Amino acid sequence: MSIPVSIVDFDRFLFAFTIASHILLVSMSIGLALMICFVEFLFARTKDRYYAALARRFVRPFVVSFGIGTASGIVMAVELVNLFPTFMTLVSKTGVISIFYVEIFAFFLETIFLVVYVYYASSFRGRYTRFLLSLPIVVGTLLSAVLIVMVNAWMNTPNGFDISTYIASNYTTVTGVQPWAPFLTTSTGYEVFHVLATVPLTGLMLIGGFLGYKYSKSKKPEEKTLFLKGFQVSVAASLAFVVLSIVSGILQIENLYLFQPLKFAAIELNMNPGTNQPEILFGWLNGTTVVDAIQIPGLQSVLAGGASLPGLSQYPQSDWPPLIIHDFFDTMVILGVLLGLFLLGFAGLWVIQRKPYDHRFFVYLFLVFTGITALVMELGWVVDELGRQPWVVYNVLPTSVAANTNTDLFYPGLVIIAAYIFLVPFTFWFMARVFRKRSLEEDLAGSGEGADVNY
Repeated sequence: MSIPVSIVDFDRFLFAFTIASHILLVSMSIGLALMICFVEFLFARTKDRYYAALARRFVRPFVVSFGIGTASGIVMAVELVNLFPTFMTLVSKTGVISIFYVEIFAFFLETIFLVVYVYYASSFRGRYTRFLLSLPIVVGTLLSAVLIVMVNAWMNTPNGFDISTYIASNYTTVTGVQPWAPFLTTSTGYEVFHVLATVPLTGLMLIGGFLGYKYSKSKKPEEKTLFLKGFQVSVAASLAFVVLSIVSGILQIENLYLFQPLKFAAIELNMNPGTNQPEILFGWLNGTTVVDAIQIPGLQSVLAGGASLPGLSQYPQSDWPPLIIHDFFDTMVILGVLLGLFLLGFAGLWVIQRKPYDHRFFVYLFLVFTGITALVMELGWVVDELGRQPWVVYNVLPTSVAANTNTDLFYPGLVIIAAYIFLVPFTFWFMARVFRKRSLEEDLAGSGEGADVNY
């Protein structure tokens, strides 16, 4: 039976689907790790047993997400080797491989302290013990995300080896290796800052949506108190991270303008370079003319400080990324701004004692924005990765060269896609189940702490 699609395109789609699924699990893991750390600190400060009960409840789904996220990470690693062998050969010959080794250290850090926190926290004395033990879990979880983003930053702005020799040798000879250079490329700081804002935000919003929904449905006063306290923490943290997301997003656009001008031109749909560029919302190119778009004259150049901005006409059309990224980017930005305004308004109503959490309309609207947050994050990754095409390593290694053209991978790939279609919703359902596995009375009393992973 013939394969109905280009195998290179299928390789790209399979890995994209895997990473899109994986990032949702990672976001939840990071959100849960942060929430555990936050409520442990609040418990140490206030001795409010509801915060301790929240920590006990959060750790159960965190263990689930940690286990499944680890397995999903292994799938991604295998896919990189099998789907893009030329890319992984380049990685193994440069300092990028060192980033993967440090990733293993981050995993060990998270694993070791998770075991200590779950099973042996009671062996240590001190009011802030549990909070201090939760900190390395957060560090390990965030460090794993940072290191993966470092690899992505290197793919966008490669360094640390003789690029011209590598290209001239038909992608076989790697010389002039600087082993530590890939840890800090020209775009690393921008990308790390943005991911450290957006990924935790997604996880915190998912948790907040769940807690807000449980609060609105609960009839028991003690349960409502528990859910409300957790909801309050998640809303406050989400508001802080949405501000960081906006600031880091603006800096990320500056990064693209400076170091990936073709991607910038495609995102902004600039056909020609110039100093008086309009801000173009949606639309598409008909030949060399932008049509069906909303244009705000001069705004793009004003936002860029009057600088001359790049245009697509400066580059061969064969190097252009798919211009659909322009619409994806506009959708992401508009939804992100709406999310920030909603969180600000929600928190403002809370501060002035209007109690938005007692109105189901606001709670359900919060649930809607929970989904929007996940969509915005996924769109951001699509814009970044699709915007780098036709390159796996920008201006160095084409995707067509890096990908595996073995058609035997097609049907196993379909099985992986089907597995993720089941796994992701099942994981979130199962985490919700284990969150409330023990009674509130047991969680408030702390009975059976450390006896098993149900702590």
